[in-house]
Amino acid sequence: MEESSFSVPNNNASNTAITTGLSYRRHYRPYYTKRQLLALGNIRRLGSLAAKETSARYSSCKFMQDVGRKLGFPQKTISTSQALYHRFYLYYSIKDYSPQDISIACLFVASKIEETIKKLKDIFVAVHSVKYPDSKELDPEQISEDRKRKILGYEKLVLETICFNFQLRHPYEYIIKFTKWIKDIQPSLDDKQLAKKAYEMAVDSYKTSLCIEYPPHTIAAGCIYLASLFLTEQNESFKVQGPLWDQWFLSRMDDIEDVAQQILDLYIATNPRHDISKYTRLKIILNEQAQQRGPDPYLDKSSQLELKTGNMKGLDEVNTNQHTVSYHFE
Repeated sequence: MEESSFSVPNNNASNTAITTGLSYRRHYRPYYTKRQLLALGNIRRLGSLAAKETSARYSSCKFMQDVGRKLGFPQKTISTSQALYHRFYLYYSIKDYSPQDISIACLFVASKIEETIKKLKDIFVAVHSVKYPDSKELDPEQISEDRKRKILGYEKLVLETICFNFQLRHPYEYIIKFTKWIKDIQPSLDDKQLAKKAYEMAVDSYKTSLCIEYPPHTIAAGCIYLASLFLTEQNESFKVQGPLWDQWFLSRMDDIEDVAQQILDLYIATNPRHDISKYTRLKIILNEQAQQRGPDPYLDKSSQLELKTGNMKGLDEVNTNQHTVSYHFE
């Protein structure tokens, strides 16, 4: 577990609403429960900004995807930048920090974490090219020092938010391994097409908060599960025969289905109205399967209570060691 301690300056107090106080300590843990995500949203007092923040998440993650491709980043680097973005806005609000500036900072940090380093001026040039595709290329010498300093300041904030913990894993490698495993059990299955579809869904999953809710092997299992449903509608031969998904992939079936549901919600929210019927139909299938299966008998008591009541106890409850970053005030 990583830990860091530092003082919070008194200026810019409005931008550090959650980290107010003379000093605080942060403890890194990788994932949040839904109740903790809801509590953090309430602490940031999003209110009417909640829908705007969700929309900003979609557009910012697409923006990072486009800029990352322009820079020649591998998908792993782009996904790392998107994961950093989600973590940052757990504790800070879009009303205080521009999503575009934070996106640039996250791309810059991700390029270092994944050892695909680009100079900040090169990222600015790519950003300009994505934003203004019909204009001429930005001259790096025209980038102001104030703009560079601003992004470098945000870089420090991003690093502090993750407590300088750079151990980020992605679902892509698990998708390849899991589909090969399914192929061994069901030789007639086209594992390459299944893997390709699941990989596309895993890339899309970074437009949601899944990467801070579930470990990568569970996201991989959810993407493969959803991909198999998609492909089975087109061709019955893609139906995976009698899998024990939770036992095979060491993930709760409820979690695997929740991954699939959130990706479907993303597709419904971001696709044209005439194209959402197939996504809605798959959501109905998933809901019916969950009802037939009933509650998870192995779910721990605290999680059962959370799902049953949906209650949250406020800041004291959030400031525990049960989620990614915990603030202890002195």
